[in-house]
Amino acid sequence: MAKKENGKKLNLELLNEALKIMDKGDLVELIYEENSLKIQLKKAGAIKGVMQSLPAQQFMPAPAALPAAALALSEPKKHVEDAKTGIIKSPMVGTFYKAPSPESPAFVKVGDLVEPGKTVCIIEAMKIMNEIKSEIKGTVKEIAVENAQAVEFGQPLIIIEKS
Repeated sequence: MAKKENGKKLNLELLNEALKIMDKGDLVELIYEENSLKIQLKKAGAIKGVMQSLPAQQFMPAPAALPAAALALSEPKKHVEDAKTGIIKSPMVGTFYKAPSPESPAFVKVGDLVEPGKTVCIIEAMKIMNEIKSEIKGTVKEIAVENAQAVEFGQPLIIIEKS
């Protein structure tokens, strides 16, 4: 364990275990947050792992269940766009939200008809809520991400059966 000046400890063994899981598998991103601590690990190209913490002096030990939770994550399903199927993709990196607030109903759900210009979700990026509108007319076939899930640029969000 690495000791920090405020007396709290960062579990380096847990961090190394998470890096090994990422290196061996298809896991490309892992985010752990506890109170004011945020650790984000990303794997992209030659970069095997990146750790960002906010603020650095606030490290706390992570729960031992973290590696098991990381193993439970699966590779996202591949979606194919064709003449009958349209895909609304994320135009940016951010956090996907299916409703304007936790108390509000979802913008769309499976089976709903969408028209071009209809708001289908929100992507939060840098504390800015960006409404994502459909450019496709059709019926919602699948919502490919979970609420409050981190999304990447170009990642499929909503699958539409064109009409």
